[in-house]
Amino acid sequence: MRHNKSVTVTAAACLLAGGAHAAMTISNAKTKNVTCTSGVCTPTRGNANLNVGELQTMLASSDVTVKSNAAAPNIGILDPLTWASSHRLALDSHESINVRAPIVIEGTSGITLITNDGGTGGDYNFNTATSGSITFWDTASSLIINGKSFTLVKDISALASEIATDPSGDYALAALYDASVQTYKTSPIPTPFAGIFEGLGNPISNFTIGGSLRRGRLLIAGLFASTSGTLRDVTLTNVSISTAKSRSSGPAGALAVYNSGSIVNAAVSGTISNSGNEAGGLVDSNAGTIVRSSTNVSVIADHAGGLVRDNGGTISWSSAAGSVTGVDEAGGLADSNVGTISDSSAQADVGATRAGGLVENNKSTVNNKGTILRCHASGLASGAVFAGGLVAINGSDIVQSFATGAAIASSDSGSTAGGLVGFNSCGIMQSYATGEVQSDSSSHNRAGGLIGLNARRGRVSESFSSGPVTSPFRGGFLGLDRWIDGQQFDYWNLDTSKVSNPHQGAGQPLDDPGITGLTDAQLKSALPAGFDPNVWGQSASINNGWPYLLANPPPQ
Repeated sequence: MRHNKSVTVTAAACLLAGGAHAAMTISNAKTKNVTCTSGVCTPTRGNANLNVGELQTMLASSDVTVKSNAAAPNIGILDPLTWASSHRLALDSHESINVRAPIVIEGTSGITLITNDGGTGGDYNFNTATSGSITFWDTASSLIINGKSFTLVKDISALASEIATDPSGDYALAALYDASVQTYKTSPIPTPFAGIFEGLGNPISNFTIGGSLRRGRLLIAGLFASTSGTLRDVTLTNVSISTAKSRSSGPAGALAVYNSGSIVNAAVSGTISNSGNEAGGLVDSNAGTIVRSSTNVSVIADHAGGLVRDNGGTISWSSAAGSVTGVDEAGGLADSNVGTISDSSAQADVGATRAGGLVENNKSTVNNKGTILRCHASGLASGAVFAGGLVAINGSDIVQSFATGAAIASSDSGSTAGGLVGFNSCGIMQSYATGEVQSDSSSHNRAGGLIGLNARRGRVSESFSSGPVTSPFRGGFLGLDRWIDGQQFDYWNLDTSKVSNPHQGAGQPLDDPGITGLTDAQLKSALPAGFDPNVWGQSASINNGWPYLLANPPPQ
C-alpha cells in the first residue's frame, strides 16, 4: 500500500464502491446476498447490499441490527439513511464501519456502532467529502460506540459546560454547528480535557477568536486549551484566529493549543494569525499522537507550523496545505520536531528566516530524537538564512523521504539552501530532491541539490538530487561538505542540475568521495550502484523516470 493519506482514503472508497466484494453496503440499490431475521440483517456472502428504504421500513416498527461477518467484514453507508421512530439501529461490524452518506436520526432514538466484532484492525470513519456524518435532532437520543455511551451536545457552549462538570466524560457533536454567533477572546473550552470528543463528521464552521484580554490573563487561542483525551472526526471550517502582540498573548492552535492525548481524523481550514508568538494550524504543541489529520490554512506567527508548531509526539498519515509564514521559523507541517513524523506530507508555501517545506528544525535532545520517515513536501521554502525543500536544519534522522518544491535562501550576508535540507549534521538515508535550489548572489552563500551545508557528523547515503542549482558557491549534490567521510552511494544529475562538472558534486571540496555525477539518461536507465532494489523502484511513467521510493512514491 502507498504510504500517504490520500491512498488510504482511496482504498476505503474502492472497498465500499458498488459491487465491492469485501463489504456489506447500505444503499439505494436492491437488496442482495442479505438475510434479515428477527431484526438482525446479515450477509450470506460477499458483495452484499441492504436497500436503505427497506432498512428504514424495518426501523419504523422495530430495532434493527446490521451485522457483518468474515464474508463481508466491513459495513458501508453509501446513501442517506433517515428514520423518525424511537427504534434503535445497531451497526455491528466484523471490522470497519465507513459512513459515506448522512445518517439522520429525527426522533428520540439511538444508534450503536461496534467495530472489530470478530475481526481486527478495523475502525469507524466519516467521509466528509461525501457528507458522511451522523446527525441527531434530539440530544436526548442515545449514542453508543464500542460500549461507551456519549453525551450529545449541539454547540460549543454546551460542550464547554459539560466538560467543566466532567472533564473525563465522553461527548459527541449532535449536528453541524455555525459558531459565527460568537467571537471568543480566548479558548472557549479552558478546562483540561481527558475524555473523548467525537465530531461524528459534523463540521463546526466559522469558529473565531479575536480581540485582546485584560492584563494578567493569558490568551490561549484554540477550541480546546489542552487535551490529554481523544479528539476525533472533528472538522473546523473557515476558522479565524487573529491575535495582536501583547503581554497577554499566548500560543495558538485551531483545534487544541496543547495535545498530550490522541487526535484522529481531524481537519481544519481557515486562518491563524498570532503576531509576536507561536501557532500551529491544528495544534500548537503536540506531545501525543495525531493520525489521519489535515489542514488547509494560512498560518502567520513568529514561530509557525502548518499542522503543528512543536512536535514531541507522533504524527502519521497527516498533511498540511496552504501557506505558513514565520518571522523566525516556519515549517510546512511542523516548525520543530523531536518526535516522529511518518507517512505525512506538506503542500504549503513556507517563508521565514529559517524555512522548511515539511519541518523547520528536525532535532535531537537528551531525551528525544526527531525522526522523519516516508514523508514528502512540494511547496516553496523561502528562507532568509536557511531554506530546505524538506527541512531547513536537520540534526536527526531523515529516511525514505523527498522534496519536489523549490528552496530559496535570500540573505546577502550568508544564506544556505538545499533541495532536501539546508543545514545537515546527522543522518539522511534513501532520500532525494528534485526542486530548484537558489541562494543569493553574495559570495558568502551556498547551495546544493540535496544539502546546502553538510556539517560534522552529517552522513548521507543512497540518495540523489536532480534540481537546478543557482549560487556563487554551489555543488550538484552538496554546497559545502565538512564531513567528507560521511557520503556513500550519492548522486546528482549532471544535465538537469546545471552543474555539469563531474568534479563538483560538492562546491567544496571538489571530488568529494562518495558522490557521483550521472547524466540524465544514466539516472533513468537503471538504479544507481548501491541503491537497494527492495527500497527503490524505477519506471518511465513515475517520477520523470528517475528512481522513486517504493514505500513513498510521488503522488500521481
